[in-house]
Amino acid sequence: MSELLGFVAASLVVIVVPGPDLTLLLANTARSGRRAGHATAAGIMLGHAVLATAAVAGLTALLAASQVGYAILRVAGALYLIYLGVQSLADFVRLRRGAVGDAAAPNAVQRVPAATGRVGRAAFRQGLISNLLNPKVAVFYLALFPQFTLPGLGTTAAHSVLAGVFWLMCLLWFVLVLLLLARVETLLCRRGVQRGLAGASGVGLVGLGAALALRG
Repeated sequence: MSELLGFVAASLVVIVVPGPDLTLLLANTARSGRRAGHATAAGIMLGHAVLATAAVAGLTALLAASQVGYAILRVAGALYLIYLGVQSLADFVRLRRGAVGDAAAPNAVQRVPAATGRVGRAAFRQGLISNLLNPKVAVFYLALFPQFTLPGLGTTAAHSVLAGVFWLMCLLWFVLVLLLLARVETLLCRRGVQRGLAGASGVGLVGLGAALALRG
């Protein structure tokens, strides 16, 4: 039980620290509404499920052992984050120029229409790809699991349990975030707030992408 509690504590720190997933979720919610946020979270969670399964199967060990493969995935992930960040910054510029509504009323409410199927699919795809292309997430699974053992379980079974616990914790975290965003949906519709979130998320995504590319 102490091993499991230690794993939960370590996972909690990793999950709640802001990173690309949360930044992208906030950006898509501010840009396209609550449904886009839900779709983004669903894509992120599918990415976690794929990476957790790969970790249990030992595939992430191959990634960590291959410098070339890791470098390719790292650069691809970094470029994708920068691409998403540039999109958010473009939204910031558009809103700053007053392309939506009257620029003289920065706090006027801008009603965001419900996300269409196309917007929802795009948000889902962004969440999935950004998660899968982050090698730090894959290596995290590889580095964290071996540090914890569950008495009475073999390695594969123990890693499967830990992967399931981590996935459920991620799910609960995003549910809480989405519930909070739903409570402040009216605030998110304000042009000034949208502009601020677009600028902050754009800078954040570009910065995270650059850090991932340079960190090696």
